[in-house]
Amino acid sequence: MGPASREGGPDLLNLAGMLRRFPEILVLCLLATAGALVFVKNDEPTRPPAVEQATATTPRFGPKPDPDDPHTWQTSDQVPGELAPPAQPGQRAVLSRTQRFTYDPVPGVNITGWDARTPRGPLRYYVTRVKWKTPGLAVDVAHGGRSRKVQPVPDMLAPIPGVVAGTNGDFYDISDTGAPLGIGRDRSGLLLNALDSGWNNAISQNSAGKWHVGTLPMVAEIVGHPEINVTNYNSARVKVDGTGIYDYRFGRAAGWGWTDEQTRNVRWIRVVDNKVVATGTTLPYRTGIEGTLIVARGMVPSRNLAALTVGSTVRVKRRLDGDVQMALTGNALLLKKRQLLATDDSEMHPRTAVGVDRDTKEIIILVVDGRQSFSRGYTMVELGNLMRRLGAEDALNLDGGGSTTLAAMQDDKLTVINTPSDGFLRSVPNGLVVTYNP
Repeated sequence: MGPASREGGPDLLNLAGMLRRFPEILVLCLLATAGALVFVKNDEPTRPPAVEQATATTPRFGPKPDPDDPHTWQTSDQVPGELAPPAQPGQRAVLSRTQRFTYDPVPGVNITGWDARTPRGPLRYYVTRVKWKTPGLAVDVAHGGRSRKVQPVPDMLAPIPGVVAGTNGDFYDISDTGAPLGIGRDRSGLLLNALDSGWNNAISQNSAGKWHVGTLPMVAEIVGHPEINVTNYNSARVKVDGTGIYDYRFGRAAGWGWTDEQTRNVRWIRVVDNKVVATGTTLPYRTGIEGTLIVARGMVPSRNLAALTVGSTVRVKRRLDGDVQMALTGNALLLKKRQLLATDDSEMHPRTAVGVDRDTKEIIILVVDGRQSFSRGYTMVELGNLMRRLGAEDALNLDGGGSTTLAAMQDDKLTVINTPSDGFLRSVPNGLVVTYNP
């Protein structure tokens, strides 16, 4: 208020001015109390930095993936990821990082854990480097002997001779058959599952020891019947208008799970010793697979398969294209010749990735924790950029989310190194394993 008059009352002119400005004063007081404005020396209000605004808002989540289009999946569990705050121009990707631990479980293998502080939130990740030229070292596909058998990563790794470390592997049909979506072939020569196209981005090694990250198709046929297009081998599902072949390596028959519950225009035949011994239109369920089961899905494939009646001679051939010793697929290439191929910089998830550094002759396996207060997870673009900073020329995204698991030998014991986001170990069908047998 203004100074008191000689009679002891307020200055009426100043009081009137105050009343006129009352709405403005009230708004300023409320905003200042809420901490929404920061005052500087000239009393002019200014907004806080954009990052602080972003971290103060309620988390937003990405759209739910289309279950009929696996290429839209971020993870097998299809949980929408928290959306990352937009990156600011010139903003550093990592503000600081601290090494949590580093050790060499065997010659040629190093495992290092990191905590990082980033503008988008805290992060924890683990880097496993494998010098593949080291005598006795190998990187292979881990599995339980059946395509659809799922189990926690440590249980999968424990029986493998010379196991050093391993992670989860391919995306899989988590809600139905449990089988992987792509390709799995181990060094023993066992092709566990494959398909002709559509989920074929793989890391593979040939018999000369050369590593490849890129598309890897299956080549399959029913000899003498080019009209039958074989699209799948021990896959989670048969492609629409395709034909799948299944044997005991798949595990128990999955019934209509093979056709996404499609029951019309479906036909199967059973082949034993290269002879058709049975046919039908109702898919077997939860039974062992004797011989080879061939399943057609769609009007034309079903009609073509119907021509193979009981007693017909049928010989099935399937292989991976080229000289392949081991192969495992993921859903997306992150890097090719050091060029970033990932485009999604929005959804943050736990991640698992593998890459090749040909300069140092190292396989790089990266595991990023996420969906937790101490680690937000990574977007696909961030994952690709980190793999490039780690030295990878080519890199592949494997399954993430609650599947992301790193287990390694520590003090002569196979130990889970990271913190899986489910709060428990998820069961998965396959993985990558590092072994050392000098």
